This record gives sequence, C-alpha cells and structure tokens, in this order.
Amino acid sequence: MVAVVEVDLEALGVRLPRGEVAMVVAQPHVVFVPQEPFTWAPAERQRALDSIDETLAVSRNCPHGAGKTHFTVFPECTLPGLDGVDRITAAMQAAEWPTETVVIGGVDGLTKDQFVELVQKPNTTYDAVGNRLDRVLAHQWVNCVVTWAKLQTGEVHSWVQPKLSPAWVELNVNCMSMYRGSSIYVFKGIHSNADAVYQFATLLCFDWIGATDAKRMWEWLLDGIATRARQLGGNLPLTWLFVAQCNPAPSHPSFMSQVGLFFDPAQYPRVTRDETCLVMANVAGRGTPGQADKFGQSAVIVTPNRFLRPGCMPTYGNGGVSQRGADILENFRDAVFRERGACIHSFLVIHPSTLPQGSAGRRIALREPTVHPFNGTHDPRAPSGAVPAVVKWMNDELDEPSRSLATKYTNLPLTSAAGAAHERAVGELRKLEAEALGSTLNFASITACKGTPDEWKVGEVHALKHLLHTFSILDVAHYPATFHGNGAQATIMKGETSLEVIAVMGASHEDCDKHVLNYLPAHRGQLVIISRDEDNNPWDPRFKSIYDQVPDEPSTEAKFTQPTSAIIRVGYRDMLDAYRNAANEAELKEALDAKLS
Repeated sequence: MVAVVEVDLEALGVRLPRGEVAMVVAQPHVVFVPQEPFTWAPAERQRALDSIDETLAVSRNCPHGAGKTHFTVFPECTLPGLDGVDRITAAMQAAEWPTETVVIGGVDGLTKDQFVELVQKPNTTYDAVGNRLDRVLAHQWVNCVVTWAKLQTGEVHSWVQPKLSPAWVELNVNCMSMYRGSSIYVFKGIHSNADAVYQFATLLCFDWIGATDAKRMWEWLLDGIATRARQLGGNLPLTWLFVAQCNPAPSHPSFMSQVGLFFDPAQYPRVTRDETCLVMANVAGRGTPGQADKFGQSAVIVTPNRFLRPGCMPTYGNGGVSQRGADILENFRDAVFRERGACIHSFLVIHPSTLPQGSAGRRIALREPTVHPFNGTHDPRAPSGAVPAVVKWMNDELDEPSRSLATKYTNLPLTSAAGAAHERAVGELRKLEAEALGSTLNFASITACKGTPDEWKVGEVHALKHLLHTFSILDVAHYPATFHGNGAQATIMKGETSLEVIAVMGASHEDCDKHVLNYLPAHRGQLVIISRDEDNNPWDPRFKSIYDQVPDEPSTEAKFTQPTSAIIRVGYRDMLDAYRNAANEAELKEALDAKLS
C-alpha cells in the first residue's frame, strides 16, 4: 500500500496563481558512477553544482515574463547529494529569492547515513510513519525527491519523498538495493487570484509506470486524493503532476500508455483532471545542445479542453510520430521540447479554467518557451531565447560529420581543403536567422521542405548535403561564400564581380531551373544556379528554360523583359568532376572559372 500524505501550503501562506504559472525545468547531462548507489561521478560534481546555480539564475531572471518563477524543477538524480540539497536551500533563503515559490529536485543516490542527515536538516519533513528510519537497512540506498517552498515569512521548508518503485537498473544490482518508499506527498493550497483549491504532487521516473499491490503508483495517488475528497463531500483537483525522470526512453509505449489511463475521467471521478498539467522533466541525452537518441524530451501534456494544437511553434513540437515515434497521445496536447541536449527550459503554462468559454477562449497551452545554456555555451539551439524549429533542425544536421564532402571522398588531393571549407560553411550557416535558413533550404530542393521541420527527413538531409558540398567546392576554388538567404542562398566574388548563387536538386535539371525561376529572387547582377538531377548528370547546355529569350547581347544584369538573361547554369556533376580531377586548388579554380564565365 502507498499512502498519500497531505501538506497544507495554505496554512503556511503559500499561494500560487490560477491563470498562468511560470516554470523553469533543468535538463542537465548527468554522468554517473556505474554502481550503487548511482551518484554523480566525483569529477563531475562541481559541474552538477554549477548546473544548479545556472538553473536558479534563470529562475530568478524570469525570462518567461512573469513576476516570479513559481516552479523550478530538477529531474531525477540531478542534485549531487547533500551538497546539491544545501545549494538550493541556501539560494532560496537569500533575500532576492521570491516568496511563495516551489523548487522540486531529484537527489542522486544517498546512503542510509546520508539520508538520515538529510531528513534531520532544519525545517525538513519526511513521512516518519511510512518511511521510518529503522525501515532503511544498512545495505540500502535512497533515491528521493525534495520539494522546497519559500513561505511569506521568508522561511524555507522542505519535504523528502523516497522513490517508490525501482527501475531495472536499480533492481539489477550486485551489492546493495534501493529502499522503496511508501508514501506520496500532495501539496494543497488556495490560488492567489481565485477562491479555488490547487494541488500538486511529484513522482520519480519509474514511479509513473511502477506498481504495487496491483495498482500503479499514480493510481495510489489518485486513490488517496479521492478518499480525501469523499471525506469532504465533494471533488478535488490535481492541478499539476510532475514526473521527474532520468529516463533513456521517455517516449517508450509503456511510459506513454499511462497518460490516457491517468486522464480517464471514469477512473477516480472525485479527482478532477480535465485541467491537470502533466510535466515530464527529464535529464539530457548529451552534454551540449544537439541530436540525441536517448533521454531528453521534457514535455508538458494537457487535455484538449479549450487548448488548440499549434502548427510549428518555436522551441517545442506536438509530439506524434515525428517526436514520439507514434500517435499514442493524439487525443492530448503534447508539447515536447525539441532540445534533448543539456539546457534549461523556461515557459508559462496556462490554466484552462481561466479562459473564456467558446471559441474566443481557445488558446495554446504553453507560452513564451525559451532555451538557456549551461556552462556559458554559445549555440543557436540554446540562445537564452526562443528556438524556431528550422534553427534546431539545421544546427542538428550541421553537427553531423557525414554531411562533409571530405568524408565522402577521403583520398583526394583536395580532401583537407574541403574539410576546412565545410567547417567555414557550417560556421556561416549557424549564424543565419530562421527566415534565412528556411529560404536557403527551400531553394535547395524541389520536393523537400513541404511540411514543418519536425517532419523533415531524408529529402531535406540530401538537400543540405548538396548545399554544403556545392559551396565547399566553390570555397576550395577560392570562391568563399557569404551566406545570407536573402533571395539567393549566398554571394561569391569572381574578381570584382559579385555572383548570387543557388544550389538546387530535383528530378531533372529542367525541374531545378523551373523551381528557381518560379521564385526568382530579386537580384542585381548575375545569378548562378548549380543544379543536380536525380542521376547526377552534367548540365546539357542545349537546354533552354521556357522563360529563356535570346538576348541581343550578353548581360550581367537581370532585365525585366528577359528574366533569365543574367543567369549562369552549372551542373553539379561538372563541379564534382572538376573537384575530383584537380591536383590542387589552382586547377580547380581554373576549371570553375570556365563554368562561371
């Protein structure tokens, strides 16, 4: 049996707003000692403490625009022992930390002695009945979550809740075992701007899917709230439920399948959940922003009650096949943060009860989502601001070494120069704003970029590779590009003459030509179209576009009556052959000079 222990925050003077609640969620990259009790590696503990400081600084700075950060959340095992606990307590006790705020933090593995020291700290509460200290055996460690609240008086109180259900890694051990807690805290109070009750609770990772006595842990939670509601002769809400994770597979069907069951109104009807905000806070899958196959995917899940499904919002996506691998949450609003690397998320969550009835009250559940870096990292994916989807997608793909021409052809004379050119192109593209990146990639492919960046797959990757390979060859031939995405993709210089350049791929050179001409950018001077067909054939100079007219004389400026008069067409195959056959940069430049004349 799992008991539900009620904590009356109203009696302690802690009120939280009903309309919009500001949250900051840490997503650090945790490096563990691979043995019980699974603590931070000693060499990484200072970084862990620094991550706490940086997260709390974001909370204090309130990038979400609210007057204070109401909830600051650290996922499972992200606080390095008692040092991490003390770090948060000291920060909250400081005069500049606002009152009536909550911090939730998962602590890494504690020995029995360390756990005893934790629960005996001033103003600290734990379930001394269900989790009596004599129940913790000498060979056991404790995985726990601590919830802090700063009262109106300035005092900081905390509550310690041991994990209920061990994950496989915590079961499959050699020497020790994890102590299993037997209670869940439910914190209740009155909203600061409405005469209505709020309640929130926290589960630790596997607690979300774990069970005891044939009940899931979240069922024990709802059962305990329902019992209290029955005693009061009415219903009670569960306003926020936090699931603090250290989960390598946050979208696994076993994890996601519990969401629909949890929100099912037929189960535990005395606990109203149609307005519950389910916050999944996970650790990072890598130490810096970028792609990761494991961990990450911190998310906010709500019912569709008065909430719209956004199209392609900055910073987060809608889950589904593109992010979750399946549509198991299709009946919910699933805001999944795209960044799976180390970062800090900040956002506002809207409580639907405050929205007007009808279509005029329909809103998006999340507002002002921003991504912040750890360790002073400078990266477009963690700019201390919003991150458009195209910026995330492009920068993730630019991280991949296989996109480089130098990795495609490793034994050519110009391989080293191509590698350096690739890095220069990557550096330039990372500087572009979202609109310029979208324009750059849209011009690169006829068939790609039709959906949102969350849906982009192989076609967009091929388009990017074509873009990078094309401009790498130009760079090696001493035509370095200035990327801008303003009309054309970039500008190169041929002597004193500037040339606008578009690299494009499609089924045929003719199709590539039409694709560019249909969106012919306003340009002065000459435009170079470097096209690649599906068989990578050379450009046939006998081909003329349907837009072509024979000019009276060669033109270096676009003419209104002759829209293609200042266009130079080059086949990518011709450029590639020149690159592969050149013994040095001078030979490559000579070959390309002829093509660009």
